[in-house]
Amino acid sequence: MPAPDLDSLLKSVADGARRPVYLISGDLVIAEPRAEKLARALAEGAGCEVETRRRPTDLGDVLQNLRTYSLFGDAKVSLVVDSALFADRGSAAGLIDQAAEALPVDAELSTGGREGASRLLQALRVFGIDSGGEAGEVIGSLPKWALEGGKRRRKKRSGRKRTAKQIESLREGLIKLLEAARGAGLEGYAEGDLAELGDIVGKGLPEGHALVLVEHAVAKDHPVVKSLVEQGAFLDFGKVSAGRRGDWQGLGSLTDQLAAETSVSIARDATAELARRTLKKTGGWGQQTVDAESTSRFAGEYRKLASQVPGGRITRAMVAESVEDRGDEDVWQILDDVGNGRGTEALRRYQRLLASSDDVMAERLKFFGLLAAFCRHLAAVAGVARLHKVPPGVRNYNQFKNSWAPALQGALEHGKNPLAGLNPFRLHKAYLAASRMDRGLLARLPWLVLETEMQIKGESSEADVALTELLARLATAVKGA
Repeated sequence: MPAPDLDSLLKSVADGARRPVYLISGDLVIAEPRAEKLARALAEGAGCEVETRRRPTDLGDVLQNLRTYSLFGDAKVSLVVDSALFADRGSAAGLIDQAAEALPVDAELSTGGREGASRLLQALRVFGIDSGGEAGEVIGSLPKWALEGGKRRRKKRSGRKRTAKQIESLREGLIKLLEAARGAGLEGYAEGDLAELGDIVGKGLPEGHALVLVEHAVAKDHPVVKSLVEQGAFLDFGKVSAGRRGDWQGLGSLTDQLAAETSVSIARDATAELARRTLKKTGGWGQQTVDAESTSRFAGEYRKLASQVPGGRITRAMVAESVEDRGDEDVWQILDDVGNGRGTEALRRYQRLLASSDDVMAERLKFFGLLAAFCRHLAAVAGVARLHKVPPGVRNYNQFKNSWAPALQGALEHGKNPLAGLNPFRLHKAYLAASRMDRGLLARLPWLVLETEMQIKGESSEADVALTELLARLATAVKGA
């Protein structure tokens, strides 16, 4: 069966072919308005209103209500937003981090405390942990890796996990949060919720009743999701992502949605600048998903700018003047600028990297680790190239990869080759930079890196100056720059 689109689903609803459950996935800025449109079409056909629930702690009452409402009324359509019902276990670590943001909590939960408790109960459901047991035992059942921090938290902290002491403190806080949640009458998902939802997907609901779920995180191998796909009741609008070259994919759908919402368009260069200032990536080398919160920030800034020019057009100048620069900086581009002798650009990007960081010291250390590795590769490439008579300046990547990379990464007579296992693309970048650099500087690089490290880690009150000096020395040593 071909994947449905929203128009085909709306047509099938208008024709009377309704499904009991629909699942809409993607960036919530894009997916939620479409889910609302589908829910309204279902409600209009049944002659009722849409009841919306956001981030519910319990789905059981929604399902039971849908099954029994026919005893009291003719029709009911429920829209549930961001329940995390289908999140995979990797996403659950992020739910724990969101719960931790509510700590510490009092016995009586605040609004923020209830939000944190909701995320904790959702995480317990994802791990299949019964939240009704003794609080200490329930929290103790969470795997250690889930408490070490999710992708977004680790990115902010240079990849660092929570320490053993921090994990123990988090456990104690989560126990209190769970106890407070119970005191407030909140209940978590039970395995029965998923079983009941699966039963509804298979057997249906009373006539005129329907459930529309809109989720940011969906594990597509989930059995209930598979059933919805087979029924043609699943739509995935995707997420904004960033490729290796910094190009944003899926951004057009996001701006189209916001333009339709606000009746204000945006210039192409303004879109690029707004994305640069707001979007943050998650994931490693290659295609990267954009952090959901930064997508929401993009949308929020767009709406704010649109309010200044009703019926008009957002320009790049407006973005530059009004939007604080909190986007990602590409660290690999900084290294490329160094290797190509673009010192001014490298320093500008480096300062932006620090300015957009939540933890400047950690970001500086993380970047120094990458720069130090790059320097080691430069020195090693220069030495191994002379040893194996590899010619300098081969710019064609395929020719380099096939003809010269094996020589640079091959076994050495004495000791391990420091270039062994290095990604060929990164090796080529280091090789090209080393081909153009002053040999005297390449010979001194190990000492310069060590000297900079000592200054960064305590021997200098101006750690940033030490690192920028190293960047500048590297860039100015490139011949022909």
